[in-house]
Amino acid sequence: MKRGRLGILAAVAVLVVLFGGRWLALTFAEHAWFVDLGQGERHLALLARALRWQAALFAVAAVWFGVNSWLVYRSIGSVQLPRRVGDLEITQAVPRPVLRAIAVGIALVLAAATTITFRDLDQFVALYRAAVPLDPTEPVLGKDTAFYLARLPLLELSHLLAAVCAVLALVLVAGLYVLTGNLVLHNRQMQLTVRARSHLLVLLAALALVVAWGFRLDAFQLVGGGGHEGGALSAVDRVVRLPASNALAVVALLTAVVTGVSLRWYRAPVLVGLWATLAVATLLGRLLVPALAEAWRTGSDMPVSRELREYSDQFARVAFDLVDVRRTDYAAATEPRASDLRAAVQALEGLVPWAGAPGLFEASLTLPADTASPRLWTAGTAAYQMGPGLAARLVTVAVPQVDALRLTRSVPRPSWSQLHRGRYAWGGEAVAVDASLRAGAPRFLSRLEPLDTNASRSGLERAPGRIRFLPRPAELALVGPDEAAVGETPPGILLRHWWRRVLLAWALQSPPLMGRRTSVADRVLFWRDVPTRLAKLYRFAVFEPPLPVVANERLVWVSDGYLLSERFPLVPHIRWKGERINYLSAAYVATVDAVTGETRIYLRAAANRFAGAVAAAEHVIALPYDSMPVELRRRLSYPPALFAAQVLMLARRGDNDSTTSRSWGLADRDTAEGAGDVIAVRSAMAVLPLDGGARPWLVTALTDAGGNRLTALVAGSLDPDGVPGLRLLRVRSLHPTPAAAATRLAAVAATIARGDPRAVRRGPVHVLPAGEVLVYAQVLFETDDVVNQPFRVAGVGALIGSRLGYGPDPAGAIASLERGTLVVDQPGARALEAARAAFAAMDSARQRGDWVAFGQAWDALRRALLLERAPQRQ
Repeated sequence: MKRGRLGILAAVAVLVVLFGGRWLALTFAEHAWFVDLGQGERHLALLARALRWQAALFAVAAVWFGVNSWLVYRSIGSVQLPRRVGDLEITQAVPRPVLRAIAVGIALVLAAATTITFRDLDQFVALYRAAVPLDPTEPVLGKDTAFYLARLPLLELSHLLAAVCAVLALVLVAGLYVLTGNLVLHNRQMQLTVRARSHLLVLLAALALVVAWGFRLDAFQLVGGGGHEGGALSAVDRVVRLPASNALAVVALLTAVVTGVSLRWYRAPVLVGLWATLAVATLLGRLLVPALAEAWRTGSDMPVSRELREYSDQFARVAFDLVDVRRTDYAAATEPRASDLRAAVQALEGLVPWAGAPGLFEASLTLPADTASPRLWTAGTAAYQMGPGLAARLVTVAVPQVDALRLTRSVPRPSWSQLHRGRYAWGGEAVAVDASLRAGAPRFLSRLEPLDTNASRSGLERAPGRIRFLPRPAELALVGPDEAAVGETPPGILLRHWWRRVLLAWALQSPPLMGRRTSVADRVLFWRDVPTRLAKLYRFAVFEPPLPVVANERLVWVSDGYLLSERFPLVPHIRWKGERINYLSAAYVATVDAVTGETRIYLRAAANRFAGAVAAAEHVIALPYDSMPVELRRRLSYPPALFAAQVLMLARRGDNDSTTSRSWGLADRDTAEGAGDVIAVRSAMAVLPLDGGARPWLVTALTDAGGNRLTALVAGSLDPDGVPGLRLLRVRSLHPTPAAAATRLAAVAATIARGDPRAVRRGPVHVLPAGEVLVYAQVLFETDDVVNQPFRVAGVGALIGSRLGYGPDPAGAIASLERGTLVVDQPGARALEAARAAFAAMDSARQRGDWVAFGQAWDALRRALLLERAPQRQ
């Protein structure tokens, strides 16, 4: 064998070993990981499905590119390459076998690249097959919503695949014909051989068919979140863009037919003119005509516009589970009665003090000694039964985790064994903190029944109680044979044989697994952080960061799972962690045992058949909600991301079910509305008796469109059956916004600043219903040393009507408010405040064109000004 061929074979062998061996190592590690979780058969089924579709795609792509390269090869007479022999330069014909090998190699390389690019095709196919009908049916094209959520993504991916193959083949063939002299430019004219012309015409016809298919898909994409109204279909989309897409599809189809007919009756001017017509029609139909129609439309009162807004509102409420919102008029009084003050104390006592103030609680748990072992805290608040016969109250459970990134940068750097086997590899001791609102540092609970086993120091130091599975990114860890109780098998993949150690070390990029730091009896834990674990197990859903929950004497990580899409028909988009979505369903709850790693996924009580079908497409049988342990169900709360998305959609849609598209706004405009993302929506968590018995609620405020007055409170909670319920409390009387209340509560912070304003930090202003009044509450935090000491709760400021109070706890704040210790109602201040509120209402009514409300606000302004002049006449 010649040296050249030997070198080529050696290079190919090295590439096969490198890439093939890497794939084998990753596949083995992934299968062993699934087997350790008891899901080995599911992994094999998913792997077989992926390989089948990848093999089919590779075969189709290889045939497509192979046929095209073979036709080019057949059109080549001979290829002459210059060769130098001594001082002579001669030409030598390339052997036909070499040309065939080049053609086959090009086809295989392009097929492999296409397969790698579309390697997730099997997931789209499975979702397409598993989709079940989902109401409602959109009235424009007559498709149900399941078509847009589950079937349209596969059609879009298939179209992209066809477009890539058609364009690649056209570019490849044209380039090869140029290289072989079958296509040349001479005197500004293109000269083609008969074979080359026929081949290129066939590819152009195929490309025109793909373009026609794309125009047909445009109609579905317009209805499914592609309209001008932030994703919703507009009148211009309905009247102009949809017919234009269908017309362009017909033009592209006609172009394909004429291009195919040109194989027999070739007329270059006709062909060029037809493709130029298609290009101009595309430009006019896709860009120019819709832009002109959008600029010249007669207004938003067109019958088509009103009808589409009604559809958009109806479908938006379905897409974000806003159909069964309970609406209640809350005629909040401005002056509290004795019963209202008692209700205000109860509402404030159930308020979580660090809600809406990220990082303050975690910082208060950090000790000065943590600099040698930096820790990251993960905290979750839920209702716990403190004892037999006692009422449930909110408790925050927090679990620390070593910050491995900072630790590896420290000097001296810990050893590999310390990071992956020693104390740095595991979670720290879980703590339980009273979440009630009182001044001072966090109050650690000395007795919480579920925490007796796992939260006690002695329990956590035993091997069975070690927190092995963590909420944040974590490196691999090793579990020795002596770290399990009698009769218990520790989690992890047993190293055992040398070849297993080699494959795992290669897959995990951890050479020490093959050295003396490990033994054949060790077990390796990898992908043990909960986000990575859930993403690999349940890739059909998106999961929230996990929160710690204690149930049945076990520490469990709980994560809410969501189905989301940007293709729900007729619905405008919102931002969800940087993504555009117009459908969000809190369908799943995933749990991971912090000690054993046992992972389960449940369907929520209100989940529909579509959520179960999506899970079944990935060979996952989600457990019914009733099968969840009772103690765990009691710890669940309203899905926060769903609540934030519902608040954003309510703020966009307002309370008008038909015509007004922007009648409300978010109270926290500087963050939530400015960013337009659900992660910026701030909400309070409090125990409130809104529906009879007191239970945890998420509460946030909405204002009018101008941000001048409070218009509604949105509250969400799980009912006793676990069904998420949303309440909308519409505030009919004039009340200030949280931002306006914050300016009045700022005086409280000034009174306790003690000369250093940096020593006091104000939390967000929360608005809570209490009896027949609204109480504005702002938690204040203080520290004795801004640099070295964390912030602790200093107290709470409360505002009801014109009365302002402050105290170290809710009772003290309301007592101060009742006594008038911090009353800011100076002579004429009440009338001035009423005048300002009336003027703000007038301005808001003017902006939205509500002249009836403008007249009412005008009357309120006149009354306020008369009240202010009355003392002057005396």
